[in-house]
Amino acid sequence: ESHATTNNHHHLLSAATMMKSIGVLAILLAASSSCDAFFSTTCCTTTTKRSSSSLFASTPIYGPINEDIFSTNPPLRIEGNSLKTWSGFQSNRVQVSIKSLGRPVEASVELWQTPSYIPTKFTVECEDGSENIVHSLIELPPGGAPVTIAVYNTEGQEFPMEVSVSDANPTSGSALDSFAGWTPILVQGDGTVKSFNLAHDIDSVEILLTSQTRNMKAYIEILKGPNDDNEIIEVDTDNAYLHPFYTVIQAAEGCNTLRIKNENSVEFPFEAYVRPAEGVVEEVRGQFNYGGPYF
Repeated sequence: ESHATTNNHHHLLSAATMMKSIGVLAILLAASSSCDAFFSTTCCTTTTKRSSSSLFASTPIYGPINEDIFSTNPPLRIEGNSLKTWSGFQSNRVQVSIKSLGRPVEASVELWQTPSYIPTKFTVECEDGSENIVHSLIELPPGGAPVTIAVYNTEGQEFPMEVSVSDANPTSGSALDSFAGWTPILVQGDGTVKSFNLAHDIDSVEILLTSQTRNMKAYIEILKGPNDDNEIIEVDTDNAYLHPFYTVIQAAEGCNTLRIKNENSVEFPFEAYVRPAEGVVEEVRGQFNYGGPYF
């Protein structure tokens, strides 16, 4: 009887050990499947949470940008090493849109409030001004003070660009209003960098940088691969609450990475709102020769 009890005990231990092994194997298989699923979607992250910490393919979002500005307000051609100015605005904010016919773009956009005071400015560089069209909003000072928008083409004379500057739609509200319900990401100073992976089906991204009555120096870039900057924007403003920076950046085909860097000291953080902007679309590009003359 004792021998039979011992055998039964051994059988029970063997069964328990086998069940544990099966459980561990199931856990490992589940973990392996999860890892495979994770690595297969790491480049093109998807989520349903409404937060700017991660980007996702979503329904179209229409921000305060006028996507038809080049049709409603025909652009002016600015030759290389040249400057054009606009004034006499009737609204509280101005849209600045820049493009080219496949040539590189290097431009500097400034808000002049007096002959010697520039409260906000930004520079933009991109490899192809037909694919990386620049759409930005500039908030004007309160009180209706006379201001001027100056756009420099800092490229050589062989690289002209086309610029459209006009009053923003007053019914669309401010860029910050359009992000109501979205959670910003704090970008601390002293070179802090925040990165965002863009899904392969995201064509463009809305970016809003603001702070609480502090100055701001920001560096924005979108990368297709390691050290492959498709577009770079540098922002410098003396009060990011009165003059927040809003722009729409076009993403190249496939997966991309957006990087936002705070180039100010640690005492001057700012908040970054980031979301897909499927509502902004590029107009159909005309036929032209990439290597030929500019027509």
